[in-house]
Amino acid sequence: MSQRIETKSEGNDGGEVKFQKRKFSLASVLLPIFFLFLHQIVLNAMAFLRIYLYAKNTGLAGEELMRVFTRPDLFYQYLLASDAQNYASLLAMLILIPVYLLYLFWRRRKDSDIVRLQRQGIVSYFESVVLIIGTLGLTPLWMAFLLLFEEADNFIGKALRDYLIQAEMLTSEEGSLWLQVISLVVLVPIAEELLFRGILQGELSLRFSRTTRVLVCSVVFAVFHFDLIQGSYVFLAGIVLSLAYELTNNLFVPVFMHMVFNFVGGGILQRIFNLDEQGAGILLILLFVFIPLALAVLAIWFRRDKEKREKEIYGLYNDLSGKI
Repeated sequence: MSQRIETKSEGNDGGEVKFQKRKFSLASVLLPIFFLFLHQIVLNAMAFLRIYLYAKNTGLAGEELMRVFTRPDLFYQYLLASDAQNYASLLAMLILIPVYLLYLFWRRRKDSDIVRLQRQGIVSYFESVVLIIGTLGLTPLWMAFLLLFEEADNFIGKALRDYLIQAEMLTSEEGSLWLQVISLVVLVPIAEELLFRGILQGELSLRFSRTTRVLVCSVVFAVFHFDLIQGSYVFLAGIVLSLAYELTNNLFVPVFMHMVFNFVGGGILQRIFNLDEQGAGILLILLFVFIPLALAVLAIWFRRDKEKREKEIYGLYNDLSGKI
């Protein structure tokens, strides 16, 4: 629980001016860690449950059914056939989102700064789309760089080859499109932003600077994906999402950006419009075009934030001057 400690200083007239400083408690560290573990436990449990029920419905039983979970080739076969990733995401997020909301509602009653919901206009959301699409444009550039190490006989080369194999195995065009939209584009962004920006970044804001909480939240967000290659480009997205939260002070902004990121980066847009190779190439060029635009949006947001902070400091100075 965060507490507030009052310190006092004397003004020129001998009057006391009170300042408040938050005390960062152990719970602010342990509770986010608990929710991180809970997220993975529930997500994995739903995936195994989906695979188990699907395999059982195909007629498997006894040792044959258990073999699905002990043989990697069978496991991936049933993982794809059952569309377990999307079903697990759907079921797990339906469980986790209410839990996160209840926790954040309770914490916000104790400390209103834990969750920031400062109202933003339509312009901010339009700018956020430009920012996240520009971030997506950096992903293929980063992957192109990593592919230079594909044949390398080192840790990075092995990690890249493993990532490419798993990505090919887990990519399926036969899964339900609308199930993928609901789970990947809607529910997953809501749950992950409540967890990372809402809970984790919110608790870090009680004690640490903006730079520290953005970096810590982004690193944890990347590690949370449990893959070196995926985590490397997720880290960049995490920085942008965390910065968006800090610069707009509205949790809905990174939630919306995360939805756009998954919609485009997750291949949903390509499936909906049935883009061929030429269409995918045009999309890639558009992503590159948005990179400088995204940098411009960041510059605008930082300038607005600076002006806002200067006004707040000036207002605080005037208030204190009036009391002294």
